Amino acid sequence: MPPLSFRFKLLLAMMLVVAGATGTALYVSQQSVRETYQNLFEQQSRAQIKYFTSLQEARLSFIKEKCLDLVNKSVRLRAALQAALEEGEAESVNLLYTRADDELRDVRRDAAFVFLDAKGRVLARSKPDGRPGDPADRPRFQQQLALIGREMSAHEQQQVGVLAGETPEGRWQLQEIVVTKVVDPLTHQTLGALLLAFPVPDLWSGGKRKTTRATGAPRPALPSGAIKFGIWLDGRFYSRDDTIPEPLQAGLAEKISGHLWQEQTDFLIWPDTDPHRVFVQALNPVSGLPAAHQVCLYSLAEARAVQQELQTRILIFGGLTLLGALAISLVLTHGLSVPLRELVTGTNEIQRGNFAFKVRVRGRDDIGRLAASFNDMAVGLALKEKYRTVLNLVADEKVAQQLIDNQAVLGGELREVSVLFCDIRGFTALTQTMPPELVIDMLNEHMTALTRVVKRHHGVLDKFVGDSLMAIFGAPVSHENDAINASTCALDLILEREQLNNTSRHQLQIGIGIATGTMVAGCMGSADRLNYTVLGERVNLAARLCSHANPGEAIIDQTTRERLGDAITVTPLPALILKGFSENVPAYELQQAGGTTLLRRPIKTPAAATVPRT
Repeated sequence: MPPLSFRFKLLLAMMLVVAGATGTALYVSQQSVRETYQNLFEQQSRAQIKYFTSLQEARLSFIKEKCLDLVNKSVRLRAALQAALEEGEAESVNLLYTRADDELRDVRRDAAFVFLDAKGRVLARSKPDGRPGDPADRPRFQQQLALIGREMSAHEQQQVGVLAGETPEGRWQLQEIVVTKVVDPLTHQTLGALLLAFPVPDLWSGGKRKTTRATGAPRPALPSGAIKFGIWLDGRFYSRDDTIPEPLQAGLAEKISGHLWQEQTDFLIWPDTDPHRVFVQALNPVSGLPAAHQVCLYSLAEARAVQQELQTRILIFGGLTLLGALAISLVLTHGLSVPLRELVTGTNEIQRGNFAFKVRVRGRDDIGRLAASFNDMAVGLALKEKYRTVLNLVADEKVAQQLIDNQAVLGGELREVSVLFCDIRGFTALTQTMPPELVIDMLNEHMTALTRVVKRHHGVLDKFVGDSLMAIFGAPVSHENDAINASTCALDLILEREQLNNTSRHQLQIGIGIATGTMVAGCMGSADRLNYTVLGERVNLAARLCSHANPGEAIIDQTTRERLGDAITVTPLPALILKGFSENVPAYELQQAGGTTLLRRPIKTPAAATVPRT
């Protein structure tokens, strides 16, 4: 995979930032909408449940008190009930209802009442009341009343609950009931019970704010159609006009059945239609009557529609923001990537040695300052390279590198070094009639060829002195076989000169002297001007051996001979008498190195040889 460009990375980063911000805004907004709707409907559902409970308590408190007074204080009513229970005659039962009707006239209104025996059976009058809400006309209602007898002796004297029954028209209707037990004050036995039934008020109308006759308090304003209310009783959900769809009722029945043991709970249901949030509150949690629960539920469709609309808007604005960010990023990245590409181009040019290359300074910002610094750096590198080039011309590369690295200081160290001197035979006689420029041309050609040979054998070119060349092997860096390198270099120098004679117009012969030993190697001179060289008696010896060498001849001393071993063939020479040395100096002539045969005249015998003296 090819590396990504800086511009692409920057564009990608900008796009990721915008996309991340859009996604975060989308998530936060959707969560906010969801929580807002949930809190809103939860508060209103709780308010509706509280309202229904308070309304029920306010409406029934007077009725409950009236019923307790009736069954506890009315001796006539208790006597009539005992007579009706003992005699079981219709006349006695009718008398019981007549007396109760007189006592309950101010609380009956649209309510109906019946008397129950101790087992919860209805004491039916021979002539029904005829009211539409009379429980005596409802077989289903009477079946549910039979369940009350099982709990008659286990609970408080008075209970409130909800029962369901069918109207004469065949519709299901809920009835609020108040059951008050009639207890014999002497034996404390339950004789029976008085039951008042009221139709459950219409609590699902919503929209308009109404007041109740019992309390005069306003009903809470609810969004029309947003929340559906009903009562769960005996496995069925009762609501006005059956506003709960059948699929929703099926899912609601399954969920509520699993939460009936809780007084108050809420949960989600997901039928085939829209999901709904459900709040459930027990109406008579401590009563022995059938458990009834008020249920409030609302559809999440509106919240989801708002979320969808908000999501669409955020995505549209996010897309527009993304396009705007892309356009801005293209402009910004162009202003960054172009100068960076120019800097890369400039770096490549500097690497190739083109220090004259300049980067365009486009402004005064950070990029502009970077471009200006780059140009200043190129000027400094050009100057440094010029110094390096000049230094390499006047000093050996290894020594020049030490000077550049600030490793060369005044002083020296003892090292074993092989010193090589090489000069031209008969140079004075050869050049005395030559023009100076021709002499310089000849020496430049000669020294250039010989310098390449010295470097090839790890030698350090110390200096040029007229027609002489001085090279050292073993300093400043040793290659372990420095004497061998110096000797093979000498043989190659002779061979190089003989080959150069075949092509050059200047026919020259050279002589070479090599001496090996411990010398002082280091920078000599002053703090302002240094010269790396070696000093010692062996340097003088090498110079003397060079001056005694015949044309095409390389002479070495005893120490060098010992360092060579069998690597190079040598021929012993008569001991030499040299200026500055009190004793004769053993000397040897190099014959070959690595199979190289010298192309020169035969060696003269000692008797016939004429050795120059200095």
